[in-house]
Order: sequence, then structure tokens, then C-alpha cells
Amino acid sequence: MTPIAIAGMQLSLSGVHDNVAYMRSRLDLLMHIYPWVEMVVFSELAAFGPSPKRAQRLPGPVEEEFRDMARRHGIWLLPGTIFEKLEDGTIYNTAIVVDPYGEIVGRYRKMFPFRPYEEGIAAGEEFLVFDVPGIARFGVSICYDMWLPETSRTLAAMGAEVILHPTMTGTIDRSVELAIAQATAAQQQVFFFDVNGAGD
Repeated sequence: MTPIAIAGMQLSLSGVHDNVAYMRSRLDLLMHIYPWVEMVVFSELAAFGPSPKRAQRLPGPVEEEFRDMARRHGIWLLPGTIFEKLEDGTIYNTAIVVDPYGEIVGRYRKMFPFRPYEEGIAAGEEFLVFDVPGIARFGVSICYDMWLPETSRTLAAMGAEVILHPTMTGTIDRSVELAIAQATAAQQQVFFFDVNGAGD
């Protein structure tokens, strides 16, 4: 694996209002101060907060915003997650990965929604790994997924050397999550990049 500069954006975010413009402004500032950053990861449900009522269609306008952010700065971007709504009304907690050219390289739907907070959110069924040419293979996991060790083990078995893990944990088990993140890195012999959200 070749070194790569990854920034984790742990911001104070609104749980009620759209955070996309704020995410863009903070990304602009980050890239001004640290122009060598090559990948940026935001926290879980960063853009619109934890209400499924704010679910978005993919592809759609917010994905276009994220594509523009990545293209503008020439970075790999995982803009946290959003609730994704399908035409049939099914809702997933979905992470999007965008390359430096603004192309979508993958979407990952959280496999283990956390009950009761994500009541009514469907479980994803497919793992996501992607290659950053000349650097490493990356896997994506979301929040409660890592509490089920099979998820991280499968990503490692698929060749992931780094697991990107947006989360939104304001509960008392955050200290346990940090221990799980460290243990996962040691057990699976991967780098585990855990980015927690804060705010409302």
C-alpha cells in the first residue's frame, strides 16, 4: 500500500436543515489549508440528518453536488451517507463514493440498520470495495455494520486494505465503537477510518 492523505470531516451538523452548502464550504476551506489531501470522508447522514422524510433519489441533485465537489478539488469523496428512496418507497442508508473526475464509483447500502433509530430502513445486500489506482483497495462500512464482524471480515477477504466507516453515534456506546474499530483493524489487518458525526 502506498501512503494517501485522507481527511475525516467531523462537523457539528443540523439534524433538521440541509447541510450540503455547509459541507461544501468546509470542504473548500479544508482543501485551501491542506491542498495535499487526496480523499475526504464525511460522517453518516451528514447531508440531511437522521430523518427518513428527507430521503433522496439516486441519482439526483444531491449526488450531482457531491460529484461537483470531488471534481472541483480533484479528490476521492465519500460524503457520508444519505437516506436513499426508491420509486417503490423503499428507503436505504446509502454511502456514495466519487472519484476525482466526479464519476460515481459505487454506492453502498448499510446492511445492518440500527433499530429502533432506523425503523423502516431496508437492509442492503451487497458489499462495496473499490481501487484507488496505485494506492490501495478500499471497502465501505456504515455505523452499526461494524458491530457484526462478518462485514469487516468479508471486506478484508475481498482485498480491502482500508475500511472507510462513516458513523453517527451520540450515544453512550461511542467508546465501545472506538474499541471495535481498533480491534477490527488489528484482527483484519486493515486501516479502519472511523468518522463520527456531531451536532443535533
